[in-house]
Amino acid sequence: MTTTAEVASQADERIRRLESQLVREYDDVPPSLVHEWIERARARFGGARVQEYVPLFVAREVRASARAFPVTETTGSTLSSWARNTARRLLAAELPRRWAHTAGVARRAEHVARVLPEDERELLVAAAWVHDIGYAAELKDTGLHSLDGARYLRRAGVSDRICGLVAHHSGASAVAGLVGLADGLREFADQRGRLRDALWYCDMSTGPDGQPTTVQGRLAEIRQRRGPEDPVVRALAINGAERLAAVRRTHRLLRRT
Repeated sequence: MTTTAEVASQADERIRRLESQLVREYDDVPPSLVHEWIERARARFGGARVQEYVPLFVAREVRASARAFPVTETTGSTLSSWARNTARRLLAAELPRRWAHTAGVARRAEHVARVLPEDERELLVAAAWVHDIGYAAELKDTGLHSLDGARYLRRAGVSDRICGLVAHHSGASAVAGLVGLADGLREFADQRGRLRDALWYCDMSTGPDGQPTTVQGRLAEIRQRRGPEDPVVRALAINGAERLAAVRRTHRLLRRT
């Protein structure tokens, strides 16, 4: 008679073989991400009554994720489409208000992108879609959403530039310093310039429900919603002026075009 331990061992072996097969099958997807998808699917189906079918269910779910995986940035709209779909999957059902804000930021980015060089426009829109995915429970690790989101994107093979934009968006470095995660955030380069300013502008001029707002209105809403002891609010005293400067620089560019 097969023991429970033997059944578990056999299941582990089948999953390991499946992972090797899927890594070969989808060689354009980072192996670490294939592993992450497998573990997520396995946890979902772990309680199935007939464990023999679990590898089949896992394979089906991982293949669906792999088919939706982005190709390189050179394909333009493919990147922003993947970013939009990823944000929708992670946020829409679990955090509908965060999803509404994200969609509003992306709409803003599509409008603002015209002030950027052509090769940066798609990067802005894609970064806008994924800037807050680190709030999703599935990605939460450190609790600093910008860092958790950037690390997920890095595992997914997204470019260092977008990862850096997400990691440092809207003054995240000050928050990281307050919560002891400055070293973690330094894994990603903070590339200052028009693209960074534009993402901060889009985020800081979009309300929590996706509606356009002024930066002053956005800051007031953050303070009211989070309270004075929240690190995000405390960080405003450290780099609030930097956020305002980024918004003003982008606003000046918009007025010229």
